Amino acid sequence: MSEIQFLNVDLELESKQDISVLVADLKKVATILHYDKDEYRQLARIEVAGEITTPDKAINHLCELIESCSRNALKQWLSCSRRTFDMGFESGTSPKCFNQALHADTLLRISAIGAGVEITIYPFEK
Repeated sequence: MSEIQFLNVDLELESKQDISVLVADLKKVATILHYDKDEYRQLARIEVAGEITTPDKAINHLCELIESCSRNALKQWLSCSRRTFDMGFESGTSPKCFNQALHADTLLRISAIGAGVEITIYPFEK
């Protein structure tokens, strides 16, 4: 029997502008899962280094990292057309009901930095 579980939160960024300073600032304190640029846009996917047990804790940690970035990195943050916290979960057959909450303060913090939230559910492998 497979259990539903929280996996992690990825911060997904997309910009038509350069975001290399932002990525470099975040790389010092987080894991860069993906960073790609072409002639049209730049994409990055960033994850908290280490084990985080809830989406609320992961998002708050990522918010702290963003808030502590340099002025130039924050300018690049504001240039992003996509600033999304993607909460990843693995589906399963138990428990019958599974929930994870984001506190009101966390939602306010997400809004204050101009980010959004997504939920991704991955199928469990048999």
